[in-house]
Amino acid sequence: MWDGTGGRYDQSALRELVEAERGRADRAAGVALRHEILMETAVETMRPFHRRMARLHRATEGRHRAAAELHAGYVAAVNDWAAGRAGAPPAFMAAVAEKAGVPSLAVTLFSSPGTAALVVSDSLAAKVNDLECVFGEGPSREMPGVCGERELSSRWPRFGPAARELGVRAVVSARLGLREAPLGTLTAYRPEPEPDAAIARSTELVADALTATALHPDTRLDAEDGLPVHPLFGDLDLEAVVHQATGMVMSTHDCTAPDALALIRAHAYTRDESVIDVARTIVGRTSTLS
Repeated sequence: MWDGTGGRYDQSALRELVEAERGRADRAAGVALRHEILMETAVETMRPFHRRMARLHRATEGRHRAAAELHAGYVAAVNDWAAGRAGAPPAFMAAVAEKAGVPSLAVTLFSSPGTAALVVSDSLAAKVNDLECVFGEGPSREMPGVCGERELSSRWPRFGPAARELGVRAVVSARLGLREAPLGTLTAYRPEPEPDAAIARSTELVADALTATALHPDTRLDAEDGLPVHPLFGDLDLEAVVHQATGMVMSTHDCTAPDALALIRAHAYTRDESVIDVARTIVGRTSTLS
């Protein structure tokens, strides 16, 4: 979390990131413009090539501009908070969601099957994503793209109806990371029965922006926790407590990790509690699931 004193996410580094992304966008725009001009003057056989190159670089420009604007929005939110110092410092994903016009966003990062890390923009995203953890099904685990109200329930017969009770009637998911090496998902939870194309585009742009910045292989790692030095990870709700609780349940019940996690999920569902809250009671030794 941003600590208001510079922390490991000092604003100067973020401003440099914003300027770097804007510079990349400007360079991509310049290349695109050259191909657009050549497309009008080149011989007929070369025009398709210039058209493809122009589209490619315009798309690259769009990704970099989106990344710059998202991070600039976060810097502005931090500055506003610092000026008043009221309440908690702003969360990165909350600022991103506001900038993108998609209030309820969840970033789910997968390190191995059954393990995940989570960052959410608001309480609704947290509650709905927790349903996915409870039922072991849902959009952040499958990347379905756009999923409307009817498909929500038919595709996930347990998650869908429970999500609707919270007011979610449609979802949009986008891949985080490269196509050949996905790192997780970005999921938007929506109250409308069918998310429009603008929401889908915004979600894709945010996913691309996070892939190019926070999740980029060149992002410097923190020496202490090994996480990338980026504000996204300051709000990371690593499900470490769930993993720790799973290990404790494995020991006390002499079962495998999947069976232990299933016990925790079932306990959470029957008690109408979050999986993380149940895990905390296990780690705090106030519950053993017995």
